[in-house]
Amino acid sequence: MPSSTSQQLDVDALIVGAGPGGSTAAYHLARHGLDVLMVEKAAFPREKVCGDGLTPRAVVQLRRLGIDIDDPRFERHEGLRIYSRRVTLELPWPDLQEFPNFGLMMTRAEFDELLARHAEKAGARLMERTEAVAPTQQDGWVTGARIRGEDDRETTVRARFVIAADGASSRFASRAGVRRDPAKPLGIAARRYYRVERRPGPWLEVWMDLREGDDTILPGYGWLFPLADGSVNVGAGLLNTFRDFKDLSAQRVFDAFWRMLPAEWNVNESSADGRVLSGPLPMGFSRTPPATPGMLVVGDAAGLVNPFNGEGIAYAMEAGELAAELIHEALVRDRPGIAHLYPTELRERYGRYYRIGNVFVRAIGHPPVMRALTEYALPREWLMRFMLRLMGNLTDGRTGDTRDKIMYALERIVPAS
Repeated sequence: MPSSTSQQLDVDALIVGAGPGGSTAAYHLARHGLDVLMVEKAAFPREKVCGDGLTPRAVVQLRRLGIDIDDPRFERHEGLRIYSRRVTLELPWPDLQEFPNFGLMMTRAEFDELLARHAEKAGARLMERTEAVAPTQQDGWVTGARIRGEDDRETTVRARFVIAADGASSRFASRAGVRRDPAKPLGIAARRYYRVERRPGPWLEVWMDLREGDDTILPGYGWLFPLADGSVNVGAGLLNTFRDFKDLSAQRVFDAFWRMLPAEWNVNESSADGRVLSGPLPMGFSRTPPATPGMLVVGDAAGLVNPFNGEGIAYAMEAGELAAELIHEALVRDRPGIAHLYPTELRERYGRYYRIGNVFVRAIGHPPVMRALTEYALPREWLMRFMLRLMGNLTDGRTGDTRDKIMYALERIVPAS
């Protein structure tokens, strides 16, 4: 049985979860000189279900953190190589002012530890193998948390602000009243590492017409992404907007995908490196509210995955920095309400884009729409270049930017929500 609370800690900010969002927030708070404690239930290195891909948006965040993007553990990629039954396209990342024309790859086991240690170097404290059992509250305000270490002893942490960054399940945030919005899309994904001779670099390879058998087209995609150690991340994701979603498992979707791959690539049980892991992808502001008094929610815990492409890392990091800057401003000015501009700032940044994305996800859940996308759009390279910028949420702020033109056109046919 756990012992009773034995001690108390007082900090400026408590961060629950040391993934990309939590570690980014910890770094930015610590560099402002605040007393930051980050608790992580697991111990590094730890695995995470992910494609391991970092888009140009994520590279921008790494630069803002001062991370060495030339670290040899990163594999650099120049864009997407997209496959369908009718065509194969190579689509470079666009050359923009605000984003680099490349992305990176690193396993989440390495990447998450890299960011957590970087936050430590900036002055944040990290407690591994430590679970945030439940938030503490007073008069409706989250005042900290009860945490439990591997020795099973509990400690009460009092914090001026709390950031919940504990992933898709986010049990901690749910205990403070954050709930999943069932009207918003959800994905499932599964991935496995393989060691094969074939190297797809410098491309992220994506299969857009994910099929089970000859006729059933699934609203999702499969991927094969190269890593610097010579292995590849092979995975597949599916959207819950598919009419038969309840009858499918992540494992079944994964199996359908790898069986589509050419036999000569040797992606099979004999070349596998580790087991298949699966998990949810909470999309399009699918958890609400993103803030409660005293607590802000970032990353997957807030349902911030991009509904267009399943990307979560960049948005977790962006939200982590935003939360940190607002909390710092609130503490410096002694005006707690500043931190609770966070939901408004999120809506201003992503609301329009995610609203369109959520409608897009619902549309492609219908097999005829998905079939039209793969059979009509994919063979047209000019259209797919536009879609790459749209789905990657890449804009450079120039007048008449292509991505913004597409967004404007889509809004003409998408009803307001």
